[in-house]
Amino acid sequence: MSIGSTGLAILSMALLVSNLAVGADARTQQVAKTSRTAPSVATPPRAESKEVKAARAAVAKREKLQEARLAIARNDQRRLKQLKKELKDYPLLPYIDYWNISKRLSRLPYDEIDAFLEEYDGTAIGDWMRVRVLRELGSRERFRAYLKYYRPDEIRRTQLRCYYVDALSRHGDKQEAYALIEELWTVGASQPKECDPAFARWMKDGGLTQDRAWQRHTLAVRAGNLDLASYIARNLDKDRAKRAELMRSVYRDPDLLLNYDRFTGKHPDYRDIVTIGLRRLASRDAQKTSLAWQHYSASYLFNDEERDRFLRYLSLQFARQDDQKGLEQLIKSNPGFFDLRTSEWLIRQSLREMDWAQVEFWIDQLPETDQNWDRWLYWKARAINEQLGSSSKNKAERSALAQQLLQKAAKERSYYGFLASDTLGKDYSFVDRPAPITPELVNKVAALPGMQRAEELQAIGEFYHARREWDYATEKMTTEELMTAGKVASSWGWYHKSIQSILAADYLDDLELRFPLAFSDIVSDVAGRMGKKTALDSYLVLAVARQESHFSHDAKSHAGAMGLMQLLPSTARATARKAGVPYRRSWDLLNPSTNISLGAYYLNSLLNRFDNNRFLAAAAYNAGPTRVSRWLKDTDKKLPFDIWIETIPYSETRKYVQNVLSYSVIYAYRSGDKTQLLRKNEAEAKL
Repeated sequence: MSIGSTGLAILSMALLVSNLAVGADARTQQVAKTSRTAPSVATPPRAESKEVKAARAAVAKREKLQEARLAIARNDQRRLKQLKKELKDYPLLPYIDYWNISKRLSRLPYDEIDAFLEEYDGTAIGDWMRVRVLRELGSRERFRAYLKYYRPDEIRRTQLRCYYVDALSRHGDKQEAYALIEELWTVGASQPKECDPAFARWMKDGGLTQDRAWQRHTLAVRAGNLDLASYIARNLDKDRAKRAELMRSVYRDPDLLLNYDRFTGKHPDYRDIVTIGLRRLASRDAQKTSLAWQHYSASYLFNDEERDRFLRYLSLQFARQDDQKGLEQLIKSNPGFFDLRTSEWLIRQSLREMDWAQVEFWIDQLPETDQNWDRWLYWKARAINEQLGSSSKNKAERSALAQQLLQKAAKERSYYGFLASDTLGKDYSFVDRPAPITPELVNKVAALPGMQRAEELQAIGEFYHARREWDYATEKMTTEELMTAGKVASSWGWYHKSIQSILAADYLDDLELRFPLAFSDIVSDVAGRMGKKTALDSYLVLAVARQESHFSHDAKSHAGAMGLMQLLPSTARATARKAGVPYRRSWDLLNPSTNISLGAYYLNSLLNRFDNNRFLAAAAYNAGPTRVSRWLKDTDKKLPFDIWIETIPYSETRKYVQNVLSYSVIYAYRSGDKTQLLRKNEAEAKL
């Protein structure tokens, strides 16, 4: 581990601020010496505040931390020893020891390693050192020492487990090692090369049976790793190798399964071939698969769990292929089968067609607990109200039921709760109750060594290791301590950890911690400048940032999006040119001001594109404007806003839009303002 470029930049900036402060003091003193033009009464120097003193002390320690890094790089152990004495109370002292040992790790200084691991056992840095030591020992085949440092119950990294089973098979319990090797072997993906020596020894001793080879071949085909499957098939006897080849052929062309005589009443291996083929066929043609399933389910004995698992998969494929009639027929022909996702899809299809009787029917098929979710309370009430005009039968009773359902939903602080409140014409329910946190516990939690290390690592820009320290420090906390940790993180301006902690404590009613007014000065300034002609306001920007990153300014997604508002570098570059915002490289997106400016400008451009409609802009921010335009074309201005949102094809985007709208309301409330979930143009829109 080393201080990365971000950490160095932040540390350098801290040192620059310190030097500027010192320079300012020196200039002040020089002016005092030279200003003799008129007699004056001497003014005593103003005492520094505690905050200024603390800041100076922190900068001084960070300067010494840098000196320690340089001493390690130069192998100046004498200077390092002196600096460690001066930093004896500094939270990051363990990291100095870690860097020092890591620099000389190839020499394997066992005494120093043992002392470090003993002192910092169970901490983030202690466990990270153990991983480094194991990698070094494994790569050098020091397997007796490896067994000493490895902890089977704690370390799950595949590479290190491979080294461990190799070490155990050489110098420990061979039977235990072979049981673990079999576990590592029986997967559908290739394992790291570090496993190869242990696998070879296991095979040589007869560990790889025909059944085990077939099992892994099947797993590999199921995962789509056909090259691996072909390689594994070399270990099969002639007849089984032919069946393995047939399995791969069926994976490539599942229509082969429709030749029923070829796969029925044969060797038990054909059952695996049929199971894989049915799933592949279902992903292409659910109707064909439904017929094939009826044939094969009569020929092979599938247990209830296997049957339900396959039917859930098949029903999902019917939904993906937009075959509502086929799905309904599947449900009717399999009494007792129920799948929540399937039922929800059928409700949404009925909503899309505005078939309110079917909406109510499918909601009534849900388990009772699900029917009481705010989502389905709202939609059942909506369905009942829409049907009142078509029949006078039990009209008063049905109307009263709809009102009752809406009243129940309106108690929730949620998108559906706010929709229900709007329908009833009543104020929103926010249920804002601060967590029961005492100042004494705040001080106690903040003083924990792991928390102090996390705070200091965060301050110098070592965000990855700051998060590791935080996670270790909070892993075994009580509910009360977790809530308090959220308060501590909030006081540090570490908002995503504040949110994470209060959610982990399962205390959802502290809106200050769950919905912090993070970076509010930047947000207000940007929204004020950009939102004069659109619906862009601070609440919408905060809602998007809260949804995108939980206010983690250094967040990075698998897709490459970065920062508070999760912008792709390509989007940022194009937006920066239009907005006139300075932007040189992707790392600029980790700067809150730059990220919020670019994110807000891009959001504003989407509002312009979609007629100032915030939920369309939010959908476009998540799924892309081209998809949203296509969805609008598909619905052809036939749907009310709530049905359009509920039937967004992507479940992630659907949830995203609902969260952004409800979070905007909550942020208005948190700011002492009052706003509606939907604006007039949005509520009246036909989409």
